[in-house]
Order: sequence, then structure tokens, then C-alpha cells
Amino acid sequence: MKKHMYIKMLAVLLTVSALACLSGCGKKDPAYLSGIKAADYVDVADYSQIAVEAAAPEVTEDYLNLYVQYMLSMDTSLQEITDRDTVESGDVANIDYEGKKDGVAFDGGTAQGYDLTIGSGSFIAGFEDGLIGKKVGESVTLDLTFPEDYGNEELAGQDVTFDVTINRISENVTPELTDDYVKGKDLENVETVEDYRNYLRDQLMAQAEDTYNSEVQNQIIQYLLDNSTFKQDPPTEMTDRMVASYTDTFTSYATQYGLDLPTFMSYYGYEDYEQEIKNMALDSAKQYIIMKAIADKEDLNISDRAFNTALSTEAAQYGYKSVEDFKKEQDAEAYREYLMMEQVLEFLQGKAVVSEPTADTADAAADTDAAAADTAEDSDVAADDAADTQAEEGTAADEDEAEADADKTDDAEAGEAVEEKAEADVEPLELTLDKDKEKAKAADDAAEDTAEDKEEESGKDQDKDSKADSSKN
Repeated sequence: MKKHMYIKMLAVLLTVSALACLSGCGKKDPAYLSGIKAADYVDVADYSQIAVEAAAPEVTEDYLNLYVQYMLSMDTSLQEITDRDTVESGDVANIDYEGKKDGVAFDGGTAQGYDLTIGSGSFIAGFEDGLIGKKVGESVTLDLTFPEDYGNEELAGQDVTFDVTINRISENVTPELTDDYVKGKDLENVETVEDYRNYLRDQLMAQAEDTYNSEVQNQIIQYLLDNSTFKQDPPTEMTDRMVASYTDTFTSYATQYGLDLPTFMSYYGYEDYEQEIKNMALDSAKQYIIMKAIADKEDLNISDRAFNTALSTEAAQYGYKSVEDFKKEQDAEAYREYLMMEQVLEFLQGKAVVSEPTADTADAAADTDAAAADTAEDSDVAADDAADTQAEEGTAADEDEAEADADKTDDAEAGEAVEEKAEADVEPLELTLDKDKEKAKAADDAAEDTAEDKEEESGKDQDKDSKADSSKN
């Protein structure tokens, strides 16, 4: 499983993101493939007909229907309820409230115009239930008790009251799939329900093909790593470069969680993370050298002309004024290595003998994927929990997560199923190339655009929401 992860993580070392050129990036620099003769390091295993098992890409009607539902859920809107005025579970109640302890308002316990999903469990026990059955315009006083383990010690276990006024009630409404809905998406040459389903099917198929190609290439790399013979270890300069890249990337992930690197890595089972990173770097350096040896033998190295053309395209794509500006900030030599790797892997995939997985192989793969998913989920939860403990005392454990929990619906579950299927082969801490990310996200662009719009709207309410922290679990 770890070898499989190393293969996936290899890509990060080829990225053109923010890596400074190490040791001057000269052609004789052994930190780079251009500075060594790969054949001096490895005897490459026979790659004429590498056997690979991978399921052919497909998009079933069930999966398409699930994705359609997911896309519809992304356009869910909050609509005021006008045919009744009594609060029910599942309603979004817009409320004003003030929390008091011993008759005195406490900090963080007051808000106006707060949207609370009834039944979400995002407020302390009794708050939401106390509003069920009450009417719009009604004011109610709730006698409640904060949990004993509440983050704010001054409120933990304390009896309080909340004076609440219900301003209005609303519900989340998911649109129906109609021709009018499709036309409103403003997609080129997509005007009917049938057009839209075909459009989404094409996106999902592109994603499935990317997943298939990735799986085939991963197995090819693993075969070559397992069966090739190294005559000497990769240059220290090369493994040091990769150690630096892995460390930099992991540190970036840790920072996103508000954690230091050792703590972050421990949640993924890497107690001796420095040695683990060295192992990953060594494995990756070997993979680099194997690919280079094949490129040398099969005349698959990137010509200067092709390299410069690719650099021009890349520089323009990332907003640089010139290739020279690009080279000043990015590791151009690593980008050349990336292009070579792409070319060699495409060559090897064309020669591979690919067959459908046997029942035993499929079962084993499913077990591996499930274990990986569980590990990733557990690790993410642990990292989130650790980040929360470092947050300011009295702040809600994770406000965004609470809001997400509050809005859970069948549509959201459909979205989760889509995402789980799309990422079924992802190991914990998978690191992918920027270019690979762009390809992989093609099928989700429409969903992401809508999601960003919703996040922007949510962001407008963030200041208001933060005032309600002390009333949340």
C-alpha cells in the first residue's frame, strides 16, 4: 500500500509549483536526471509486455443518475415557507436570540438574523427542539444547560436562558431537471435534459478514463520498480532534492490544518516521519532513473524545441509575461523531467497487456480502497480535531463542518457517493501534479463553479455566524 502511495506521490516532485532550483540546476547537476547517465544506475526489467489488470472505464446509468442528482443539489436554494407559520424539524429558522447567565448577557451568546437548521444539532441540546411548534413572530425563552465539557469553562455545565424571536422559516429547495433548468445553466450546445445528461456523461467518462490511465500507469511503474536491478543507489543530491520537495509539500498541508509537521504526520501513522520521507524520496529517485533509462534507450527524451514550446504554453497558462520570468520562479529542469515521464509512461502503456481484473483481484482492490478511505477519513478527522484544540477557547469546534451537517440532505449524500466513487483509488496524502489536477477536475468544473458561488454567499454571513459561537456545541 505504501509503495502504491509512493507512486502517486512521485508526481509532486515533477510539479512546476514554487520549487526553487537546487544546486544551480546545471546540466551536470546529479540532483537532476540530466546530470547522470541512467544506465549506470539500473538494469531495467523487460517492459515489452507488462501485464496489467484494470477495469475498462465506463459510466453506468445508475452512476450518471447519481451525478445528475448531485449537480441538482448544488443549485439548492433557500426559499421562505409561506403556506404555514409553525416551525418543524428540517426548517431553516431565521432567529434573533440573546443568551443570559444569571440574568446577564454573556459574550458570544447574542445574534440577529441567524439562520438555524432545526434538527441539525449545531446548537446546544434543547435549543432547536425548543423552537419546534413555535410560530413565526413568536418569542420564547429557553431554559438550557451548557454541556459539562463545553470549551468555555465559564459556561461549561452552567444553567442559562436564551430569549429567541422567530423571524421567518424557510426550506432548502432542489430544482427539478427540466429543459428550462438546463437552459439556465448557459452551457454551449446544451439546451435539453437529454443534452445535459450527455454532457455530464461525457465529463464522467473523461474522469473515468483519467482514473483508468492512472491505474494502468501506476501498475507499470510498480512492476518496473519491483523487477529492475539497481547497480548503485541514486545520487544523494537527487534524493535530497526529493526529500526537500516532500517535506515542503507535507509542511504546506500541515499549515492548512494549523499544525506543525511532526503532529500532522503522526495522524497519518508516520511517527518517524523524517525516515519515512527519506524512504519515499529514495523510491521516487529510483522511479525517475528507470524512466530516464527507458527514455534514453527508446529515444523518448524531450527535444529542446518541444521543451521550449511546452514552457511557453505553461508560462502563458500561469500568467507569466515571458518564459524567462517563468524560469526565474519555477524549476524548469524538473518540468522537463515531468514531460519526459509523461512521454515514457504513454509509450509503456501502449505496449502493456491490459486485462480485466479477476474476481479475486477486484475483491482485494476493493478491500485496499476501503482501508485507504478509512485511513484517510480517520486521519482527516484526527487532524481536524487537533486543529480545533488549537483554536481560540470558546469557539465552535468547526463552524463550517457544523453548517455542513446542518444542511445534510439526500442530495448531499448523493454528492458524497459521487465523490467517493471518483476518488476510490486515492491514498492518504495523495500528491498530484498541477497538470494532472487540471485534467482530473474537468468533470467537476460545473459543480465547482456553483459550489464557489454558494461559498461566497456563505462567506457574507460569516461575521454574523461567529457571534453565535457560544450557543453551539
